[in-house]
Amino acid sequence: VLALIVIGEPFFLHTSSFVIVIFSGRYSSRLFVAYTTFYCLATILSMQIPFVGFQPVRTSEHMPAFGVFGILQIVAAMQYARPRITRQQFMTLFVGGLTAVGILAVVVYFALVWGGYVAPFSGRFYSLWDTGYAKIHIPIIASVSEHQPTTWVSFFFDLHITAAVFPVGLWYCVKNVNDERVFSEFLVILDQMKFFVAVILYAVSAVYFAGVMVRLMLTLTPVVCVLSGIAFSYTFEK
Repeated sequence: VLALIVIGEPFFLHTSSFVIVIFSGRYSSRLFVAYTTFYCLATILSMQIPFVGFQPVRTSEHMPAFGVFGILQIVAAMQYARPRITRQQFMTLFVGGLTAVGILAVVVYFALVWGGYVAPFSGRFYSLWDTGYAKIHIPIIASVSEHQPTTWVSFFFDLHITAAVFPVGLWYCVKNVNDERVFSEFLVILDQMKFFVAVILYAVSAVYFAGVMVRLMLTLTPVVCVLSGIAFSYTFEK
């Protein structure tokens, strides 16, 4: 699953939750450890697949995940320095450092793309946001069956009863909102002696991407299984 998410086009599935945490002021050492471990392991594991190779570090679709990894390192360094300097010094360091690193990152990215070291965004990426892009600009991509929009029949054929049950599990997660359940991807927490997986953002974004492209049903299936399990567990308890 880790490798699948990293090599898949919808990087939003595993970066958006961490971006929200960082910019909402909810950063913690647990977040740093969780994402750093997740990113390093997922990238290394995905690169072991012969078909994938060095794509996770040489394609633009995967740069946002690397960007979040870099932002976390900066925020961690800032948190370490915060109690050791004055507030004014901290704000100066934070704003100046973040601006300088941001500008440098953009310049380096475009330089790598221009030099051919990093591939630009592909037509499949643009097709995720504009479903008619491939038909107009790259017909060969639109002609591939796995790049077609997913029909309702496919959802029920692939997910079976879980297609109707997983929204209940999502509702239970929303009903019992806390930082972990809302933002942390694949974070397992202990609550009332039972383990739950926080997947609200993952579920919502996965449903969208799965509807855009048939092949992305693979990224939706894990969260559907998890939320269906939560729904059945809560229902049988009640």
